[in-house]
Amino acid sequence: MLLVASAATADTLDILGPSAPVPPDGFPIALVRRDGTGAPVPSEGLHMLASGAQLLPGSEQLPLRTWLVVPEPGAREVRVTAEGAGLRAEARYVLGPPATQVLLSVEPRAPVKGRDKEARLTVRMLQPDGTPDDTGAPPVLRANVGRVEELARTGPGTWEARYVLPDTRYPEVAILVALSAWPHPESIYGAYGKVLVPLAASVELPGRTEPNADLSATIAGTTFGPVKAAPDGRFRLPVVVPPGHSAAQIRAVDAAGNVRRSRMDLALPPTDGLACVLNPQRLPADGVSRARMLCATSDAYGRPVQDARVTASVRGGTLRGPTRAEGGLLEWIYTAPRTAPAEPERLVATWPERGTSSREELPLRLVQGPVTSAVLSLAEPVVHLGSTVAVTITTRDVSGQPRPGAVVVPQAPVGTFSPLREESPGVSRSAWTLPPTGTLGKTVVKVLAYGPMGTEPARLRVWAEGGVLFAEVTDLAGLPVPRQPLRVGGEERMTGEDGTGVLGPVRPGRVEVVHGLWPGLRQTVHVVAEGGPVFPLERPLVSATAEQSVELAPPVPVNVRLKVEGARVTFWMEDASGRVLEGREAHVWLSAGQRSAVEVKEGRGSFRVMHDGPVSVSVADVATGVTALTEVRP
Repeated sequence: MLLVASAATADTLDILGPSAPVPPDGFPIALVRRDGTGAPVPSEGLHMLASGAQLLPGSEQLPLRTWLVVPEPGAREVRVTAEGAGLRAEARYVLGPPATQVLLSVEPRAPVKGRDKEARLTVRMLQPDGTPDDTGAPPVLRANVGRVEELARTGPGTWEARYVLPDTRYPEVAILVALSAWPHPESIYGAYGKVLVPLAASVELPGRTEPNADLSATIAGTTFGPVKAAPDGRFRLPVVVPPGHSAAQIRAVDAAGNVRRSRMDLALPPTDGLACVLNPQRLPADGVSRARMLCATSDAYGRPVQDARVTASVRGGTLRGPTRAEGGLLEWIYTAPRTAPAEPERLVATWPERGTSSREELPLRLVQGPVTSAVLSLAEPVVHLGSTVAVTITTRDVSGQPRPGAVVVPQAPVGTFSPLREESPGVSRSAWTLPPTGTLGKTVVKVLAYGPMGTEPARLRVWAEGGVLFAEVTDLAGLPVPRQPLRVGGEERMTGEDGTGVLGPVRPGRVEVVHGLWPGLRQTVHVVAEGGPVFPLERPLVSATAEQSVELAPPVPVNVRLKVEGARVTFWMEDASGRVLEGREAHVWLSAGQRSAVEVKEGRGSFRVMHDGPVSVSVADVATGVTALTEVRP
C-alpha cells in the first residue's frame, strides 16, 4: 500500500487498510481524521473516491468512517482518495494473488509404456522476473491417468513428485494439472499450470502374412522392422505407438521380391482427454464458501483443445462457469449449499465429444461449523458431598444440529470430573466426584465447549478485549487450528490448543500479524488512539458456555432416586459413586389415592399411582431413613 496525505490545516487525514497484497474478493478500509493534537475527530464533509473498485458502506465505528472495497474483475490495483475541508489522503492497494507462473515438467520428457514405469515430476513457481516464488501453498496435483505420489519441497518455490505411469498398455496422453493456493491452503485464489505428456506404448504387433516374408510397419512416420515371418506366416513386430495414431502401414516383401502393402487397424480404445483439479476439497455448508475447479483438455495427439465443450454438475451446491482461464484451462466456481446434502457432494466434469472416458469426478467434503451452543444438565439439583453425579453436555452448531467432536471442558469450584465420553453425536457424559467434606450451600457447575479442531489455517482474526490484543487462527469452517506460529512486529508468538493467543497490550499504532508458515495469511491492525478504537473491528471470540446452579448437601449413606413417567414411579437406592444398591427395603407413602404392587427388577422398584388429582409420593430407605419426595399427576 502507498499512502499520501496533505493538509492546509492542522488536521490530518489517514486511510487505514491492509499493508500487503489483498485477495480480490474485497477488504475493509477506514478513514480517520485527527486534530492538531493527534486525537481522532469526526470526519464529516469528506468524500471518498475509488478507481478499480466499488466502495460499499461499512459498519459504524465512530469517529472512524469505514467501507468495504470490492475490486472490479481483473483489476490488479485499487486507488482510494479522500478529499474535503482542505484535506486530502490517497492509498493504493495491490491485489493478489501474485503474478506467479506454475511450470510443470517430467523427466524423461516422453515416457514410454512398456519401458518406463515412472517419471520425475517437477513443479516450479516463478515470479514474472523468473525468480522462485515461495509465497503460495504446496501445489495440489491431479492427473487424468496414472498417479502422482510423494510430493516434497526441494527448494524455494520448487516441488518434486513421482509420476507413476498407468498400467494400461495402449498409448494415451497424461494431463497433469497443478494449483498453488494463495494466501492460504484453502483459498480459491492462486497460480496454476499444466503439462501434456504423450505416453507412447512399446508393444509387439502380432499378425500373419506370406511365409518367410520380410515385414515392416510405419507408424506416425517412423518405420519399424523388418522382421522375417515364420514358415506359417506368423510374425511379431516390436513397435512404439504414439498416442492418437490408430493405424500402421504394413509392408511385406516375399522371397520373390513381391511387395504387398496394407493398413492395419491397431484397435486402440478411446482415451481420457480431461483432467481437473479442485481446491479446497472441504468446505463448510454455509451457503457462501467457495471452491475452484480448473480443467485442462487434450486431443488424442497431446495437443490442447481451446474450444472444448466441457460440462460440469454438482449434487448440492451451485456452479458458475465455465470461463476461460489463462493457459487454455476452463474454470468453475463452486458455492456450498446452506445445508449438507443427504449424499456426499461431488463435482463431475464431462467432455462428451471425446467420449465416455473423458470424465472427472472430484469429491468435495462438506463439513459442519464449530459448536456455538452448549446445554449442561445434572441428574439432581441437590448433590451430596462424597457422591458421584452424572453430568451430560449437549453441543450444537449455529443451525441447531448436534455438533460431535467438540472439545468440552467441565468446571466446578470443588470436585473432579472423569474424562468425557461422547455417547451419541453431540452428547457427552462425565462423572462429577465431590470430596467427602466441604462448604455446604450453592455452587455453580460450568462447561466450556469449542471446536472441533481444524487442520488447515485459512482465517486470521485479531480483536481487542480488556486492553489486550488477541488472535485466532481457524479453517474455512471456523474450526480453530491449534499451535499456529505467528509473527507480531518481528516477535514470534504461538497460539494455544484452542487456536487463540495473546499478542500484547493495545498501544496506538499499526500492528502487523503474519502467519509464520503462510505469509499471505496476515492481518493489519490499526490502533487509532490510546484505548482505541481498533480497526478492523472484530468481535471477541465467544465459546459455547453453559452453567447450572446446584445445592451442596451433607454426605448421606445412600441416595434415594425417583423417576416419574406419567402415573408410574420408579425408585432405587445408590451409593456415593452412583452404583445401584440391590436388596434394600423401602417404605412408600402416598398423600392420597392408591398404588399398584411394587415390581422390582435389577434393584429398581416400580409402581403405578391411581388417583384423580396430584399425589405427593415419598420413598424412604428403611435402614438409613433417607427419604426422597416427588409429586405425581396421573
